[in-house]
Amino acid sequence: MKWHLRGRTLKRLRTATSFALAYVLVGIVWEYLELSQVSFYGPGIGLAVGLTLAVLEESDVAGFTRRMSFSAAVLTKSVIYLAFIAVPLGVMGFIGGALSGLELSDFYAWILSAEFIRDIVLLYAIHLGFLFFRQLSGLLGPGTMVRYVTGRYHKPRVEKRVFMFLDLKSSTTLAENLGGARYYAFLNEFFHDLSDPIMDRRAEIYRFVGDEVILTWPLSCGVRDANCVRVFVEIMAQIHGRREYYLNAFGHVPEFKAGVHYGEVVTAEIGDVKKEISYLGDVLNTTARIQSKCNEMGQLLIASQELVDELELPEYVQPQPLGQIALRGKAHTTALVGLHA
Repeated sequence: MKWHLRGRTLKRLRTATSFALAYVLVGIVWEYLELSQVSFYGPGIGLAVGLTLAVLEESDVAGFTRRMSFSAAVLTKSVIYLAFIAVPLGVMGFIGGALSGLELSDFYAWILSAEFIRDIVLLYAIHLGFLFFRQLSGLLGPGTMVRYVTGRYHKPRVEKRVFMFLDLKSSTTLAENLGGARYYAFLNEFFHDLSDPIMDRRAEIYRFVGDEVILTWPLSCGVRDANCVRVFVEIMAQIHGRREYYLNAFGHVPEFKAGVHYGEVVTAEIGDVKKEISYLGDVLNTTARIQSKCNEMGQLLIASQELVDELELPEYVQPQPLGQIALRGKAHTTALVGLHA
C-alpha cells in the first residue's frame, strides 16, 4: 500500500519548519548583537517562539481571519500572537537564568523590566513583517512568491504540465436565484472546500476565472498516483460531506464538471504594471474545449486519451471511451475518455 502524506499535513510541517528556521536565525543574530556571542540561549528562544507561532498559525486563529481583509488579517493575527510571544520568551528566559545560577527574584525583576517589554515589542515587529509576507504569499499562491524571488521564470521555460479546468454547473441560474452577495458567499465557500483536496493532490491553482478554477501540475506530479484524477473525486467527496450545510445555507449543493489534459507550455513571468507567472500553449485551449463537452456528452469528468494513457487509474475510477471528438477551433479530432467514480 502506498503511503501518502496529506497536503494539509505537509503544509503544517512546512509552516513549522519555516517558522522554526526563521526565528532560530533571529535568535542567533539577536544574541550576537546583544552579547557579541552565540550560545544555545538565542537559538533556543528563537526555536520556542517560532514553533509556538507556527502552532497558532495552523490553529483556528488562521480560520478565524480567513474572511478578513488582507490588512485586518495581518493586524489581528499579530495582536493575538503578541500575547503568546511572551510565553516562550519567559520560559526560555527562566531556563537560561536557572542554568546561569540566577535567583528567582532576578527572573521576576527581568519579567517586570523595560528590557522584557522591549524584547516582546521587537519580536512583535519582526513577526508583523513575517506575517505580511506570508499573507502576500497566500495571495499570490503557494510557491509563486518563491519563484518570483528566485527568478525561476524570469526567462521563459518550456515544460510539460497537466491542466484541469473545473467549472460550476448552472452557475448563471444559481447567481440569479441567490443574488450577488449570497452567490459570492456560495462561491467563496465552494472554493474554500477545494483547498484540502487540491493540497492533498499537489495541485497548483493557476487562476480563478469567475466560477471556474484552473488547476495545474508538472507532468510527473500530475500523473503520479493519478493525482489529476483523484483530486476531482476527492473534491466530490468533500462537497458531498458538506451537503447538508449547503442545502441549509444556500438551498443548493455545488455541482461541477471538469476537463483534464496535458501538453507542452511556455512558462514565464509576464506583465509590467502587474506581473504574473503565465502558461502559454495550445494545451490550455484544448483543456477548455474538453471541459466544454461535459454537458453535451453527459459527463462530469472528461480526459484526453493521451493523458489517460499516462495514468494508472485507481480501481474506483472507470474509463468510458467517447471516441474521436471534434473540438471547436481544432483542425483534428481528439480522442476523449469519460472518467466515472
